[in-house]
Amino acid sequence: MSFFSKTRIKATELFEDSFEYLQRTYDQAIEVFTPASPFGQVLTVVANLGEMIFFYIEAAVTELNISRARNLESIYGLSRLTGHDPTRGISARGIIGLRLNTSASTLLNGDYVQIMNGASFELGQNSLTYFLSFNSDFIRLDKTTKTFVNVEVIQGEKADQSFTGTGLALQSYNLTTKDPTDQYLVDVFVDGELWKKVESLYDMNNGTKAVMVKTSVNGGLSVFFGNNQFGLPPALGSRIRVTYVITRGNAGNVGGKQLDIKFATPGTDSSGEQVDLNEILSMNITRNPMFGSDSEDPAFTRLIAPYQSNSFVLANPNNYIYYLSKYDFWSFIDAYNTKNDEYLDDDNIIYLFLIPDIKKKLTSDIDYFSIPEVEFSMTAEEKAMTYEILNASGRQVVTAETRIIDPIIRKYALNVVIRWFDNYDKDEIRIEIRKNLDEYFLNVNRRDRIPRSDIISIVENVDGIDSVNVFFISELNEDAIKNGFYFIPVYGTDPITDQRVLIENKKIVLKKDEDPQLGLDSFGDVIIENNDLAIIRGGWKDRNGTYYEPIPEANKISSLNVFYKEAIADNLYNKIQQEKYNKTQRSRGTTIATGANSAGLNTGRLQDSPTLKTLKGN
Repeated sequence: MSFFSKTRIKATELFEDSFEYLQRTYDQAIEVFTPASPFGQVLTVVANLGEMIFFYIEAAVTELNISRARNLESIYGLSRLTGHDPTRGISARGIIGLRLNTSASTLLNGDYVQIMNGASFELGQNSLTYFLSFNSDFIRLDKTTKTFVNVEVIQGEKADQSFTGTGLALQSYNLTTKDPTDQYLVDVFVDGELWKKVESLYDMNNGTKAVMVKTSVNGGLSVFFGNNQFGLPPALGSRIRVTYVITRGNAGNVGGKQLDIKFATPGTDSSGEQVDLNEILSMNITRNPMFGSDSEDPAFTRLIAPYQSNSFVLANPNNYIYYLSKYDFWSFIDAYNTKNDEYLDDDNIIYLFLIPDIKKKLTSDIDYFSIPEVEFSMTAEEKAMTYEILNASGRQVVTAETRIIDPIIRKYALNVVIRWFDNYDKDEIRIEIRKNLDEYFLNVNRRDRIPRSDIISIVENVDGIDSVNVFFISELNEDAIKNGFYFIPVYGTDPITDQRVLIENKKIVLKKDEDPQLGLDSFGDVIIENNDLAIIRGGWKDRNGTYYEPIPEANKISSLNVFYKEAIADNLYNKIQQEKYNKTQRSRGTTIATGANSAGLNTGRLQDSPTLKTLKGN
């Protein structure tokens, strides 16, 4: 087969090489082996067959690499080798308080109403089904009780499937479901007895009634039993029942102070008669349903699988990032400890820096620039729910402690100076700039800086713009120049406790005309320090007393300003030149980077910048 080359494996190349070999070997004319001849037809089939074989060999090799695999079954299967269990979905959870209302005294026979565990209701806000969950078969609400009884509510609908045990070792059963199932709300019963769920076969002690529950490679649900050495196999003929919850994931999250609850399941009074819970219950919303998440995206599976702890515990920052990433709630998740510093007192603490995903809180009339500032930080309820999630996981190391760090909000104004084509509407240009920047800031998750070049690249792609320059203005820096000083924290060690403590906020007095450029580097880029969150937001005055409105306004100085420096003729030459540039312009992405970043010195001066000159001109 020496007439074949390893670099020529396409069907046409295989045919050409075969054709040349046969012609040379049999000393026949070209017409004998043409594609129109019977032998040429056979040769064409064989060549295409060879190419097909090479294709499937290459595809098979590709599917063995999780970073390149495209088949869902391959991605899920390879992730399982790392110990990662792709998230099927997570139901939204909340807490409501229940008590009997004043009407209950006439509508109830007896002294109480009994509500069964799993009682379902529909929520008017999204028309989805939820159910009550508590650690008993039922709860009783007495007529004399005036306090609310808090119960957990979970979005979803309960379902089950049954199988018959084979008695064989390492039995496994696949559950095919039309809709996603909750990752954690799965129970396995064998002959009516609940078996313990574990993460690995090696977590099954000899004779232990335990079962593994994993996401199937096709996205469904699978259960695995032991083999007598590790765990136990269900006996021949035993009834295996798997209960689970069908979830709508992120759609189950609901905000607002009021919930429109319509119970579908009745209660029973002390005489055993059914009663309509909607008529006799008063409800108090303690915690809105939240933290619901959709099924895991395969692209995310590729990224997150290597972070799974082989011991299935939360032992280091990467493990926390991995576990919390299963919840589609945060736009940015970082975790770190301080084992590398000279202070030993907090080495057991895992610090969590969590930014809620504000995209889920936007409406048709609210964007990045207008969303309330409070939405960038977690509420007390969201923090409490996060701690509950971690505690309920059962994975935390006993000696470890977790602390959620509130982000330090740093405000910046963004000034955009443009040269535009004279036949374009300036208002439409401004609207398009805001729209494109809104998309950028909603999706950027860099933790080191926000480059001016990113903003310039985005604005340049707006129709009607010939050239652009942008400038960030830092509230922190403007305050320092107005006051003539700023403070930097100084830390030290407490001689008694040997703990790291804040000694003082050292006052730094500015020299005449000094511009420290706090929050900016020598490029004019926004510098993001550890635990900082940089946002484009006004509500403050600069060194000249100019007030920046909190959200963009067309005719006022605000958080986002567009200044029209010069109009140029929209002639053919200029348009062709712009089109040539657009073709060569590359699409920029953003880079994820964590850790502390020190601010540099900006040699420029705001008072000499085109931005301020434009402001004064207006």
